Amino acid sequence: MEQFYHESFRTTKKFPMQLRLHQGVINYAVLEHWHRSMEIDYLIDCEVQLMVSGKKTLVQSEEIILINSGDIHALWPERKIGRTQDELFGASIFISYEFLKEICPQFDEVCFVLKGNEEKKEELKHVFDEMIGIYRKEQEEFTYLKMMGLLYRMLYLLFTYFKQVKNQAIIKSQKYMERIQKVMNYVEEHYQEPVTLCQVAAHFNLSMEYLARDFKKHTGSTFREYLDKVRLNHAFELLYGTDYSMLEVAMMSGFADVRSFIKSFKKEHGMTPYQFKKSNKTGTSDRNGESFADYPHIILQDAQKKKDI
Repeated sequence: MEQFYHESFRTTKKFPMQLRLHQGVINYAVLEHWHRSMEIDYLIDCEVQLMVSGKKTLVQSEEIILINSGDIHALWPERKIGRTQDELFGASIFISYEFLKEICPQFDEVCFVLKGNEEKKEELKHVFDEMIGIYRKEQEEFTYLKMMGLLYRMLYLLFTYFKQVKNQAIIKSQKYMERIQKVMNYVEEHYQEPVTLCQVAAHFNLSMEYLARDFKKHTGSTFREYLDKVRLNHAFELLYGTDYSMLEVAMMSGFADVRSFIKSFKKEHGMTPYQFKKSNKTGTSDRNGESFADYPHIILQDAQKKKDI
């Protein structure tokens, strides 16, 4: 079953990428998650804290971020992003894992690092700008052919100037990340239950100390912090799109009671769930965005229906 922490995107063999445009006013974090697709983000006018495999970095405006296939990552804005609902502050591209394997059979043995060669990074930005321009101005039957041409140009730059062969340390780290991905899957399947670190460690035949240390290393969060984030993400979705009471939302999201739910929500979002629901009803919710290929929001809707890439 596909879930938001293992993000999925609808693609086709004819069009093996998804373009997302990010606009509006955003002040929420993107929970730790992973996907098999390669992700490339262009921060047009925003500043974010990025976490990849447990390592945090401050990324400035006009920078490009590349997330390699399978990397656990998260991000959160340094401040509220955007000033109007129509203001574009960033864009993201997700490229199908199967497509990348098809054009490079050794894809699992390489990674991409956007360091050095500022001239070629500027070329990547120009490709992004062209994609955004086509999306915003053209929606014709064969527009995708223009987009595919730009995609191949982008991949040429990446494979020619930014590709690295994975060393043994990276390969070893990936094996540990696969275990953490399984733990994240388990949390998603059982978040409505009274899940504990001890229970999860026993399920995977690991010691509590080992799991706690490894989980923190690869996600940047403790197990308890991540569990709360998963529950809050589901609660956010229920508040955003339903009329459930606070008690119902708390119980359906796995919280022990309303009090603990409100406390956790306010700590994470800077407002109570009551305040959020009121702002949502008045049309001032902070979620916005659009996509070239059926954009699913950060909290994915109907994720089970989307094809995993």
